[in-house]
Amino acid sequence: MKKNFILMLLAIAMQGILFSQEVTFGGSLKTKNALGLPAKDSGKDEDKRGKFVEAKTTFTADLDVSKDDSSLKAEADFTYDALKAISSSYDFVSGEQNFGIKLKEAYFDYNGSWWSMRIGRQISSWGKADGLTVCDILCPKDLSALLSEEYADSRLGIDAARLSFNWNWGTWDAYFIPIFTPAALPLQDGNPLKEILIPSTVQEFSDSDIELPERKISNSEYGAKLSAYLPFADFSLYGFYGWDDEPILKYSAEFSGSGIDGIGLSANYERMAMVGADAAIPIGETVIRLEGAFFPKRYFSTSAESQIEAQAVNAAKIAAGLEADEVATSVRRNQVTALAGIDWMPYGWTFTAQYYADYIFGGTEEIGRDEYIHLATLSIEKSVFNDTLTLSLSGIVEFNDWSCAIQPKAEYSVSDQISLNLGMNYFLPGPDKEKPGTYGQYKNLSCITVGGKFSF
Repeated sequence: MKKNFILMLLAIAMQGILFSQEVTFGGSLKTKNALGLPAKDSGKDEDKRGKFVEAKTTFTADLDVSKDDSSLKAEADFTYDALKAISSSYDFVSGEQNFGIKLKEAYFDYNGSWWSMRIGRQISSWGKADGLTVCDILCPKDLSALLSEEYADSRLGIDAARLSFNWNWGTWDAYFIPIFTPAALPLQDGNPLKEILIPSTVQEFSDSDIELPERKISNSEYGAKLSAYLPFADFSLYGFYGWDDEPILKYSAEFSGSGIDGIGLSANYERMAMVGADAAIPIGETVIRLEGAFFPKRYFSTSAESQIEAQAVNAAKIAAGLEADEVATSVRRNQVTALAGIDWMPYGWTFTAQYYADYIFGGTEEIGRDEYIHLATLSIEKSVFNDTLTLSLSGIVEFNDWSCAIQPKAEYSVSDQISLNLGMNYFLPGPDKEKPGTYGQYKNLSCITVGGKFSF
């Protein structure tokens, strides 16, 4: 009796709290299926034509609560992966089998007249680039996903405290991130991206082979953003000191008299700093976007070939009774990235073009990449039939090896809640078969995508 009375009091209290605040519950249900297409110059075992490369259903729950100057937001994804459904194990938490739960954001806000704060798991976008990374390094990428149509799906939340100060002409944000969140890597068996990240000659490699920074206050991360909103342009300055989201890879070869018996792989994370700036300048129906970032003495993994070659030399020295040299698994180089873009929106059309450049100072032979990498993107979008049908075409070409990706898409709104989409992701390698290029390495993952979304 006493227990029931306490539960009744709690129910009345909760009802009073809910009615005294504005509570909004929303979300969506998304389905996405991707069917492999024939790939250029693919072997029989590599070609995924007619095979499903992705088949997921995702339910997103979004809760918003607000009262006066305070608010709360929580958003989570519940995903079912049909390609892993051959297993009888149903693990709802880890995502190692059929089901996965991903807490995207969970934070509370206070918004005063001139200052505000946000504490909890949050996703923040830095920079003006569209689909490319220049200054946007605050939130780590989800590299385990083959296709991410929305920005929030391609990023992981950071557990941070953000303090903001607001003026008539701009804002200043300061971030304190006590615990490092790395990028999500495609390490699960069956993920088609795993074979691209990890060479086939490498023995078993999992999360347990990656050394994370020790969880202590001295390993925290810090970020700052100063934004100015002026009549003729928007400007932002960025600063970050923390950890690189992607690890340094360390290869270890096992040698015998006949050669290499096997290759092991481990990884760890290194510190990183960045300063950057961006600008958006409107000119009539056109917006000019500029963005640049500088990474001083950034760590880069040396290539697998250079590490194994150095280990082979050491093995020969040891066999001859000589002292082995230290094998460099990483080098430090200054790096500059920059982007210039234009958005043009005449008569209901949207045209977006961007040029991106990435330069590393001091030589890159050990890293296994060009000193100067540059590429361009172009996208066209138009809505027709009273904005119920949206047609778009996006493309990106990398000028070093001339690899490219093409993405046409059509999305039809059946109602205010339901939309259907049909698209394609086609990856083309460059003319040199030995160097397929950044996008050519995904040629076996070219696919047709079919999906739908219900929003509420």
